[in-house]
Amino acid sequence: MQYIREDIRLIYYITNSTEVITLKKTSLIIGFLSVFLVLSIFMYITVNPPLSANGVSSFSDDKMKIVVEIVNSGFSNIKIKSVLVNGNNAQNIELGVSRTNHLVIGGGLEEDRYITFHNINELEVQPELPIEELKRLNEKRDTQIIKHHGLRVIGKEIPEKIMIKYTYLGIPFSLEVDVKE
Repeated sequence: MQYIREDIRLIYYITNSTEVITLKKTSLIIGFLSVFLVLSIFMYITVNPPLSANGVSSFSDDKMKIVVEIVNSGFSNIKIKSVLVNGNNAQNIELGVSRTNHLVIGGGLEEDRYITFHNINELEVQPELPIEELKRLNEKRDTQIIKHHGLRVIGKEIPEKIMIKYTYLGIPFSLEVDVKE
């Protein structure tokens, strides 16, 4: 009878030890896969920065004004930190947003009541909307959702290069835009 009890204890101990080892292996595998996934996403984002410039327009009245259309091709908002013009900190920079299909570039920006300009710290650059979503919003004549973004630099200096420094998912990036005519 005593041998049977000892055999049962031994079987119970082996079973529980196997479960603990299996749980540790599973936890270790999940940990490695999580680290691999995070590193893969980080590498993808650093190789494919989300912010791009699709066009530049300029005009001058009493000051030189350059407008750069910017597009966020990522899946999260972009926070613009600073803008350099020809390597110097720009003083008068505004983030333009359009709530219609009018791009924030070219003429008529001041006259369009659905295009507004804000301090770069006031708003973030939202991800680009899919074409189907833009068509649907246009059919509904929606003027609440931001559809396009642009960056306006106002000054006396004629810019050759504009450097936009921003963060995406907490990772710092920069975009250099050549604005020579």
